[in-house]
Amino acid sequence: MTVTEPRAAVETADVRPGWWHEPFDMFQTNLREIDALLDVETVLDAIQEHGAGVWLLNVGGILSHFPSTLPFQSRNPLLEERPGGDLVGDAIEAAHRRGVRLLARMDFSKVAARVADEHPEWCFRSPSGERQVYEGLVSVCPSAGYYQDRSLDIIDEILDAYPVDGFFFNWFGFNEVDYGGRVHGVCHCDACAEAFVRETGIEQLPSFAGDPGYLEWKRFAAATIDRLTARIRGHIAERAPHAGLILGRSADILFHEANNALGRPLWPHATSESVSAFRVAQPGKPVLVNAVAFIDMPYRLASEQPEMFGQYLLQAVSRGANPSTYIMGPAGLIDYACLAPAGVVTRFHRDHADLYAGLAPAADVGIVRPNPLAAPAEVHHSSIAEFRGLFSALLERHVAVDVVPAESLPVVDLGRFRVLVLPDLIAPTAEEDAALAAFVRAGGRVVATGRSGIHADGSVVAWLPGARQRSLEDDAEALKSSYVQRGGGPSVEGSDLVPVRGRLHTLAWRSDARLRHEFVPRAPYGPPEKAHGHVVGPVSACGVFTLGRGRATQVPWTVGAAYRELGLTAIRDLIADLVIDAVGEDGTVGVEASEHVEVSVGRSRAGLVVHVLNHSGQRRNSFGPTVPVRGTRLRFPGRAADAVGTRVHHVTAGDVDATVSTVGDDLLVEIVEVVDGAVVVVPDGGERDDA
Repeated sequence: MTVTEPRAAVETADVRPGWWHEPFDMFQTNLREIDALLDVETVLDAIQEHGAGVWLLNVGGILSHFPSTLPFQSRNPLLEERPGGDLVGDAIEAAHRRGVRLLARMDFSKVAARVADEHPEWCFRSPSGERQVYEGLVSVCPSAGYYQDRSLDIIDEILDAYPVDGFFFNWFGFNEVDYGGRVHGVCHCDACAEAFVRETGIEQLPSFAGDPGYLEWKRFAAATIDRLTARIRGHIAERAPHAGLILGRSADILFHEANNALGRPLWPHATSESVSAFRVAQPGKPVLVNAVAFIDMPYRLASEQPEMFGQYLLQAVSRGANPSTYIMGPAGLIDYACLAPAGVVTRFHRDHADLYAGLAPAADVGIVRPNPLAAPAEVHHSSIAEFRGLFSALLERHVAVDVVPAESLPVVDLGRFRVLVLPDLIAPTAEEDAALAAFVRAGGRVVATGRSGIHADGSVVAWLPGARQRSLEDDAEALKSSYVQRGGGPSVEGSDLVPVRGRLHTLAWRSDARLRHEFVPRAPYGPPEKAHGHVVGPVSACGVFTLGRGRATQVPWTVGAAYRELGLTAIRDLIADLVIDAVGEDGTVGVEASEHVEVSVGRSRAGLVVHVLNHSGQRRNSFGPTVPVRGTRLRFPGRAADAVGTRVHHVTAGDVDATVSTVGDDLLVEIVEVVDGAVVVVPDGGERDDA
């Protein structure tokens, strides 16, 4: 599985033309040393039957599957038993003969012990001066010469010998943790020490997460990887303009690995979130989602739950990414039960390339994802809990949302959104502040929660209704038995109360703010005989005001995190109602469906594209079989003229039972049953029935 560093803000680099701008489907065979004798024709049969037209194959780095002559490459010794001695040469000849593209998988993260002994300056060095060794391989550092220089030599050797169609780099980052989960800490090699001081002015490297200077280290690491990616990308573009690079934000193709992990709680929308953020931040670049067919690295021979694997690819294509299936070994050797549903989605994507060509996000609402490099880990984790709670709340209420990375706010076209949701963001930078202020003044609407817009000194940005922070309460014990009253009136008993959890910022509001949702302070809650005495306090938990042609709503408590913790629909509906009110009644699409349905809105060359995904199979740490959802209704205001030409597809269940009709100026689509996922395509200015 791939580990990537968090990224600093990077504007969209010049978009390079290439085959990767049309929809494509990939299959990765991640080879072991023992797989050097595989039959390329048999593997290609399986790849094409799966629906893929791109093969990602191990080529070089840790182990060379071709006869490399470079002294710092380790050639697979089993190549001597292969006729011709060249797996890569055999694979690319057969693939290109069939019209399949071949991409080179590289891993520069580790070298053989003999190479490390010859070049100790290339190696990762822990704070105590030790190498990082795992299964006899030694980790190297991205700041040092192997990554910075010799990687280009390896790429050149490959390009001199083979017309590969692109490259992918695995584990391209700083290895603070090894495959076994052991924490080694920050690299202290000479190259890191010198560069860190030069770029940050901090004289001493931190050793572990939480140390002074660690956030600056993460920013340094992200910038180092981005620069190196851009340099390698430029080198490949000059040597082989036809070959694309799959990697991070500076590459030609943006990359997300969809995987499960031992001990990691399920975030069911992880793939949707990641793809959406990529597509919003860098709309000119395609995205690849590589879905892992096994449960986690220690269990590479055990299949992922089939429905979980299907979700990876359904979420990927629904947000405009290209799907990829990743297995261990040659195709057909290890029994992965999850490949069947993956093949269904892959073939659907292949067969409906017209639908997915140029598919870009087009939701009315953008939800801003906190920047991991803007705050220490514990602060970021609290903001991410808020983000995920709000994301879930809005999807359950069928508010289609696109993800806007906070670090990309100054470079994203915010004008295409009606509403931006700001979940517990730390005080914005000057550039982010200016972008959000301009958005509101131009007619946009903002819904902000938690600490969003509140500076460390208690002042509040000018585009929110809060004037200043009076107090902050983040003690869970102190907030027990306190509420927000959704309705009005002085009486507490019998009113609509929502429990307050997380963190509460009490604000003094601007004089022109309209106040809603009163705060009900704590009163005794036990024993039962003493559980009384609540009164409505003088503080409001929500303010709304108008600025320019826009409107801002501020809810200065962590309502999203509270929903994520407690799961009360009353909490969900409080914030969702505010967002829905901000969108208005003439949004792009209105939805009536089970709350288990996720709706995403995009636009492609085919027109407006709405995906409806069934999440009813979600369980504690995976997905199981879905319960078919009946009676899903979509309303497209003002689109009645596009009824002719509107089409509905099921992704996994064959023929679809749906009706398309009109009511006044509106287009209505009713899908009788959604099994796993369905797609509605409304042509833009399509055929008109003028009779």
